[in-house]
Amino acid sequence: MITALIPASIIAILSIILLYYSSKKVVKYSIILAKLIGVSTFVFSFVLVAFSTSLPELSVAIASTYSNTPGLSVGDLIGSTFTDLALILGLCTVAYGAIHLKKKQSLELIELLFISFLAVLFIFSTNSLTQVHGVILIGLFAILAKKMCGEGHVRKHLFKHTGRRTLVTGIKFMVAVGMLLFAAETLVLSALELVDVMGVSATLMGATLVALGTSIPELSFELTALKQKKYEMAMGDLFGSAVTNVTLVLGTLSLLNPGQIDTRPLLVIVPFMFVAVLMIWYGLAKKKKITREIGIGLILLYFAYLLTQFALATFVNV
Repeated sequence: MITALIPASIIAILSIILLYYSSKKVVKYSIILAKLIGVSTFVFSFVLVAFSTSLPELSVAIASTYSNTPGLSVGDLIGSTFTDLALILGLCTVAYGAIHLKKKQSLELIELLFISFLAVLFIFSTNSLTQVHGVILIGLFAILAKKMCGEGHVRKHLFKHTGRRTLVTGIKFMVAVGMLLFAAETLVLSALELVDVMGVSATLMGATLVALGTSIPELSFELTALKQKKYEMAMGDLFGSAVTNVTLVLGTLSLLNPGQIDTRPLLVIVPFMFVAVLMIWYGLAKKKKITREIGIGLILLYFAYLLTQFALATFVNV
């Protein structure tokens, strides 16, 4: 068992490191492309960067589909969303203190927060995920994108600046995305090996180890933005990534898998997600900021979730 566990663990760690490196490159070139094509600050953080930092989850979704283990990706997507809202947000406040937001930004993030939670409730309402769910989730993402455009968050001339620099940056962006896809596929394969060796479910592995690994891009971007006191960029990416995960990416996964995907093993995450949403709502609605105390509470909530997951897994295997 140990002989097989060590190589799989090393590959998983190396895959997470490559995910981190390639994600930083994707974000870097996304930033440059956003400036070249003239995208507004809100779209830059919520759409472009959020989509970029959600690429690991999308990559895992594609890889797990071809590996015939969609439960791994569902666990990753729901687990990654909770990891973003609890662990990543908590670590950001611990590292740089309270996150201050303007009233309009707070209202926008509260809306995104509740949309994320409602999407999770919708997913668990039937105990399974089907292609019908996929169509609805992707439609919800499209509505949100259209709403932002209608409110003037997108400039009229997105492609005002074109030329050699845009082309070169686009190529670099695609290369970075290719590295990201490779890292994600390797992580899925190593995670499956760990599943076989350790005897835990693919869904549990996706909701813990893989979810933590694929949340590294968000943590990297958020810490970089907060260091420069770009609070709206950090929070736009964090909540945008959460919404992207449970709408666009999860919807895509549903469409790629013609059969039903069992979501019952993930029911345990719902109460923890609900508490996290309430804590963040209290900070945004009442205090207009996410305090360090709220952040510490979110981190403790995340570890309580981990302990619960592994305790349940141990109980089931006994």
